[in-house]
Amino acid sequence: MALWLEWSTALPALSALPVDVVVEHEAASPLTGAIVRLAAAALFGLLGMACVALTAIGLPGLWFLLLLAGALQFADRWWRADGGATFSPWTLGIAVAAAIGAEVLEFVAGAHGAQKAGASKRGMAGAMVGGIVGALLGAPFGLLVGAIIGGVVGSAVGAIVMELTLPGRTLEGALQPAHGAAMGRLRGVLGKLAVTIALWLALTTAAVIE
Repeated sequence: MALWLEWSTALPALSALPVDVVVEHEAASPLTGAIVRLAAAALFGLLGMACVALTAIGLPGLWFLLLLAGALQFADRWWRADGGATFSPWTLGIAVAAAIGAEVLEFVAGAHGAQKAGASKRGMAGAMVGGIVGALLGAPFGLLVGAIIGGVVGSAVGAIVMELTLPGRTLEGALQPAHGAAMGRLRGVLGKLAVTIALWLALTTAAVIE
């Protein structure tokens, strides 16, 4: 009974609190939301750097970056009190279109370089596999530069190995297709890497300001 009397006495006093106290308490919510948004953007930026590195070694880092953006967009429903979204539909749409364009660029550049130099289908397949293996082996010597150089060398070696499996193909005859495959991969990887870096920067910036 004594506890009930104390609460009955305190309730009128609480209801008489100045309005500015209540407003100050409610104003803390947007500040908390902004802090969480900036933390999410920072985390996205750090993970996006890993996606750029994956692209450099020949793995689908560009698509991992888009999946990361989609995951952040999906998580908005749990932590954004304003009901907003981290990315606009236009931002995500343009990012997907750019990723598709980068994939086409890499394929066309690599295939064109190998085909123009006279590589067979075996040589092109060997260049593709060798490029991935070479990029992985070169990554420890420099995550970007080492991976790119390793990928180019691996493409040439892979093309040579597979070209030599053709009847009558000599080492001298396999060098030209290998060179074309290596240069094609270099152009394709650099182009795709540039798109990945651009999307990483653009999406990270959008995560901060949107």
